[in-house]
Amino acid sequence: MGYELIEVRDPADWEAYHAIRRQELFEAKGRFGIYNPNHPDEYVPQAHPYLLKLDGVPIGTTRLDVREDGVAIFRMVAITASAQGRGYGRIMGQLVEDRARAFGVTTLYVNAAETALGFYHRTGWVDHAWDPAELVSIAVNATQMRKVI
Repeated sequence: MGYELIEVRDPADWEAYHAIRRQELFEAKGRFGIYNPNHPDEYVPQAHPYLLKLDGVPIGTTRLDVREDGVAIFRMVAITASAQGRGYGRIMGQLVEDRARAFGVTTLYVNAAETALGFYHRTGWVDHAWDPAELVSIAVNATQMRKVI
């Protein structure tokens, strides 16, 4: 199997990126009509949107927001429903950690959905309140976590 983590640039990859996020993070949770593919946070210089492909097929997304203090935020993590539970989230996490290290990042933060807490704990993340102001909108019930890489 061939895994590829690409930084989203191509229009077809942007379409796949947004489709996965819209379906898995919004519509699958009953949040219809609120996903904004043109949200300004997607296009700031420190935002690095990634698409995980398996044998050329998009199966996962995330965005890595890199700060200047050696910290990055792992955002909007999603694996397609048909690919969940097969270890692809773990693979995407490892690939994103490699990218983060290349940016000089030593600490990652995430706002983890309740349904994903077991995954994050199993992959080395620890509960850590890092910015309560982040816990709004779709992250209102999230648990903040940290991972030193």
